[in-house]
Amino acid sequence: MKKFSLLALFSLAAAFSFNAQAADRVGDFFLIDDEGKGHQLSKYAFNKAVVIVSQQNGCTDNQQNIARYKQLRTNFDHRGVSFVMLNASDEDSREDIIAEEAVWNYDLPIMDDDSQLVAESLGIEKAGQVVVVDPERMSVLYRGPMPAQWARAPLGEVLEAILADGADSRDMETVNVDMETAEGCAVEFPARDAHLADVPDYETEVAPILIERCTGCHVEGGIGPFAMNSHMMIQGWSPMIKEVIMTNRMPPMQVDPTVKTWVNSGNFPIEERQTLIHWINAGSPRN
Repeated sequence: MKKFSLLALFSLAAAFSFNAQAADRVGDFFLIDDEGKGHQLSKYAFNKAVVIVSQQNGCTDNQQNIARYKQLRTNFDHRGVSFVMLNASDEDSREDIIAEEAVWNYDLPIMDDDSQLVAESLGIEKAGQVVVVDPERMSVLYRGPMPAQWARAPLGEVLEAILADGADSRDMETVNVDMETAEGCAVEFPARDAHLADVPDYETEVAPILIERCTGCHVEGGIGPFAMNSHMMIQGWSPMIKEVIMTNRMPPMQVDPTVKTWVNSGNFPIEERQTLIHWINAGSPRN
């Protein structure tokens, strides 16, 4: 492992089961939090790291670790680390998230990942997981629990490593630490699992969404920068299509539905976003 104290990490092996691998990459994304404020990962690039805590209403792991989250933030937020939570539960509405915060006072922004697509990209599988991301390199450096003694655990080691003088996350790996699923912390991903088992069909599922949501502009002579006039064209542009969907840049004129809606808004239904992104993740197949 590079940029880490191997002796320090291996001395933790008896208490923590972890492994390191080439750093996972994550794409940019945009989410709205419980106060209606927007968060885009790339806009955190002025920081050395972003700590993302997976949250779900009723998760005992979240509730029992509130003091530790706040202590971790106190120790690192003045050193160039930002802290947010992410709720990817398909059962928790924005109103539910707001109510949970009012009771438990996490005192962290709780991003509402209603499509679950950001949690999927971060490799989150349960509430209570902590993910450390380098927002400039878009790399995941830690994925695991919030330990009681974080300073002597891989989480603390990773944060200190990225903040060290001369540190470069290109020399760092993703540290994955095993953790159990606490009561109320299991997160189900029904759309992901369904699309992994049966990839969305281009002709009957994907193309109709593109025709309805995109081809008003993306046609020959239209204001879109390319025409969605063939599968080959769409497949070639699929990385860009994924990026603009994940950052809410497209379709244009999207409005937070908890604030205001109107008939011609560009809001992208959750099911359609999931279908398109999962199809792209599968390689944008023709059949």
